Amino acid sequence: MLQTGESAHHDSVSKRFALRSALSALKLYRPYLPAILTLLGGVLIAVGLFFGQGQHPNAVFQWFRLIGAGIAAFGAFWSAHRQIQSASANKERDQKIIDLSEQLHGHLTGGDSFCYGCPFGTLNSGVFEWMFVHSGKYPLTDVSVQIHNLAAKPDQPGFLGRFVELGTTFPGKARKYGVQDRLLPSNGYNLFFQARNGSWLQEIRWVDLPDRRAVANRVVRDGMPLDKPLLFEVSPGFPGRVPANEAWNDPPPYVPSN
Repeated sequence: MLQTGESAHHDSVSKRFALRSALSALKLYRPYLPAILTLLGGVLIAVGLFFGQGQHPNAVFQWFRLIGAGIAAFGAFWSAHRQIQSASANKERDQKIIDLSEQLHGHLTGGDSFCYGCPFGTLNSGVFEWMFVHSGKYPLTDVSVQIHNLAAKPDQPGFLGRFVELGTTFPGKARKYGVQDRLLPSNGYNLFFQARNGSWLQEIRWVDLPDRRAVANRVVRDGMPLDKPLLFEVSPGFPGRVPANEAWNDPPPYVPSN
């Protein structure tokens, strides 16, 4: 009885080992199965053609040809299906690599992000402070801006503009840098920005009306058409001339046209 139990245990272990070996071999050679099936089908067709000819062809070899054609067709279909799956997986992998590269490039350079200035202050105070707003999903580094007041005369201080180092700006953030200017009833400024991801121009004009502030604001990246801005906002009733495809060269004051 003891020998019988040991023999049964040995047979069970042998079967498990054989099954494990078969599964390992199937896993190893699975990528080659479509080609093996196609080759096997071709061999069966060749055998059927070679031995199935003559005045009295054997029906068995005719079945060889039929079965071989079916196996070869299945192998070819499987191979094509695997190629399509592989191409789809490669395309998805390549797209992930492209997306990661774009994200890395965006974090290093700023991508398509930009920032722009907004006036912060009331007419009663007589001055306003520039607030700079970040737009985009990547931080901007090495940001600087040249602020030019269109109302300044050639003989006035600041006619050539004021240069401000903004440093790094972050998505979803706005900061005041203590940059102040005199606030007039009608104002016009050009802001020339420079950052690691390029340069752009902001044209901002605003008028303090009795009940509200009417603003015209456009941001255009250098080298792009004026009618394809990064930002374009014009308040209803803004009295100045702000064409979509021309530079806003008119200095203040901005008054309603008759």
